[in-house]
Amino acid sequence: MRQGSYMQKACRLLFTVRPHKIKEDLFMAISKTINARPLPAGLTTSQQWTLLEWIHMAGHIETESELKAFLDSILAQAPSDKLILVLGRLNNQNQIQRMEKILNVSYPSSWLEQYAQENFAQHDPIMRIHLGQGPVSWEERFSRAKGVDEKRFVAEATLNGMGNGVTFSAASERNNVGSILSIGGREPARNAALVAMLNCLTPHLHQAAVRIANLPPASPSSMPLSQREYDIFHWMSRGKTNWEIATILDISERTVKFHVANVIRKLNANNRTHAIVLGMHLTLSPRDIVSE
Repeated sequence: MRQGSYMQKACRLLFTVRPHKIKEDLFMAISKTINARPLPAGLTTSQQWTLLEWIHMAGHIETESELKAFLDSILAQAPSDKLILVLGRLNNQNQIQRMEKILNVSYPSSWLEQYAQENFAQHDPIMRIHLGQGPVSWEERFSRAKGVDEKRFVAEATLNGMGNGVTFSAASERNNVGSILSIGGREPARNAALVAMLNCLTPHLHQAAVRIANLPPASPSSMPLSQREYDIFHWMSRGKTNWEIATILDISERTVKFHVANVIRKLNANNRTHAIVLGMHLTLSPRDIVSE
């Protein structure tokens, strides 16, 4: 926090000289490498500098422990005790298709276990939002639940104290991944300044999550593989063994072997090495080389 505090003091000194110009230049300098959102209107001077400090610190996160500590510090300043960040692959409608990384800051572990065991991701209305469209109120979205499964999910969420909250999102079309940041409770949704600040911060958190997740690139359209098979192929092509791939992707070695067999079959290869050669040929098309 020492680096952020130093920056905040420096910013306040500059702000006394040319407030509007300095704010705009600093925000543009911090945000120039990503698809940033405008600095929200209506914030106090203190809130503006807090947000700029958050953005600055998010840009320097390089490890999962640093991201977790940063989110802990955000939660300490919010009227809530429930926060989670999820990174996932997107479908063609900019919705999360498969969760790749879950960074639980303070969600109840019992709720996450039930969520996974009962496959609630298939029935959670929040998981079907189009990423990057703005803050989403759980209460408002849950009130429009349709069907038995959705309504049962909403009932279980409410029973577990997870019926109110706000979700923020951001997406990267280039690498086909997106993030959702969810904060639970009634109070966050009522705090307009906090909602505006977290919405502005979310693209920067998304970039931090992408940096630390080390995900393979999205499957090129030229390859006849599913995203999971392409993930496996990506690490195969880098010389990783089945055991190493299983460790990297946090799946069983048996599952890796199953997908390796599918990769070899779908690429019409004779063996693993042949599949890598054929796959690299398909991946490194002139179009892909230019786009890099």
